[in-house]
Amino acid sequence: MSYAGPSRASAASNRASRTTTAPGSRSPRSSAASAYAPTTSDARGETDWQEVALFGAGLALGVILGAGGALLTAPRTGAETRAALGARAARLRRSGARHSQNAWDELRDELRQAKRKLKNRKRRKQEMDA
Repeated sequence: MSYAGPSRASAASNRASRTTTAPGSRSPRSSAASAYAPTTSDARGETDWQEVALFGAGLALGVILGAGGALLTAPRTGAETRAALGARAARLRRSGARHSQNAWDELRDELRQAKRKLKNRKRRKQEMDA
C-alpha cells in the first residue's frame, strides 16, 4: 500500500491557518478555484505572455503533427492528392469568379432601383409642393 499524502481536510485546514488577510482586503482564493483560474502576472489582470507563447507553440505542434499524420495515412499517392487539390482549386476559382460577377450585377441592379425610387420620391415631393 502506498502513501498518498495528507488528506484534503487536513491540508485545507493547514492552508487556512497559514494564510491571513489584512482588514478590508479580499480573502484568498481557494486552491480549487485558483487551479482553474487564468494565471496573471499581478493583481491588475495582466496577461502572462510566456504562457500564451507556450500555448501557441503547443497548438502549432499539434497542427503540424496532425497534418503529418493525415498525409501519412492518406488513401491516395502524393501525385493523386496534388492533382485532386489542383482540380478543387480550379473549381473554386471558377465558381468564385461566377459568384463575384453575379454579386456585381446584383449591386448594379440595386443601385439602379434605389436611384429610380429617389427620383420618384423627389418628383412626388415637387408635385405636392406645387
